[in-house]
Amino acid sequence: MRNNSCIVKTSPFSFKVSSHFPSVIKNLSTLYPDSLLTSSGTADFNVSVNMPFVSAIPLFKRALFSLDGFAPFTRGPIDHSHALLEWGMNWCVSKYGADRLIIHAACVARKQKAVLLSGDSGSGKSTLSCALMNESYRLLTDELTLVNLENSLVTPFVRPVSLKDKAIDVIQKRYPSAVIGLVAHNTHKGTVSHCRPSDLSWSTMMEPAEIRGIVFPKYNALATDIKVSQISSLDSFTKLLEQAFNIHILGSKAINMLQQICERTPAFEITYSDTQHAIDFVNELYDSDK
Repeated sequence: MRNNSCIVKTSPFSFKVSSHFPSVIKNLSTLYPDSLLTSSGTADFNVSVNMPFVSAIPLFKRALFSLDGFAPFTRGPIDHSHALLEWGMNWCVSKYGADRLIIHAACVARKQKAVLLSGDSGSGKSTLSCALMNESYRLLTDELTLVNLENSLVTPFVRPVSLKDKAIDVIQKRYPSAVIGLVAHNTHKGTVSHCRPSDLSWSTMMEPAEIRGIVFPKYNALATDIKVSQISSLDSFTKLLEQAFNIHILGSKAINMLQQICERTPAFEITYSDTQHAIDFVNELYDSDK
């Protein structure tokens, strides 16, 4: 791995990352195993986080993410550069990973049985998926669930788990051995950091899984106990349809597949304040799936 660039060999999409900010490359070595970081080879996406220029004048305190020279986001502070990279990598796949249905959802699994965790930003799905990962579940993805159109299996896209604000402390206190990357303060998403996926998640990142449960989590600090409501397949389909990035491109085949998944898969809305209650519910969901 060179000082200012490396190739991140995640699957099914890889990235060539270039940056003149040492923190960006250093954070990659914290969040990804050495076996996935190389200094040579090809990649699906050629991305960079570097100092922007305006009329050839460098903006020394700013950072800009780009894909093949195209910048999809506005520039941010230098100390947000490592977060910009992770957000940008997600953006690349959400825009150009058109061979699979992409759902804005986390996904965890035991062996080949997966549970989809879907919700709007701030619902707690990333915190819950990170907790489950640290409870010996496989992390398939934190943000972008990739569903194969041919067999409706989830293709793992293992990446660091995005944590925001109080969730960072929750994970650090609950799982002291969890590896947390650099922290970016005062971003448009609040205080942001990322948790390194477990060794189990990395070692099984080539193993697809079948969606056997769908959960729409909602963290509510005022909740006194967990509230669980099973929802209809139509409601589940409608909610996931709203979270599907590229279903309008893939068309009827993807719509029919998503409908079939929802018709055969139990779906629940849960509201909770105690992460342990949510973990217990997912455990019970797995245990009931014989």
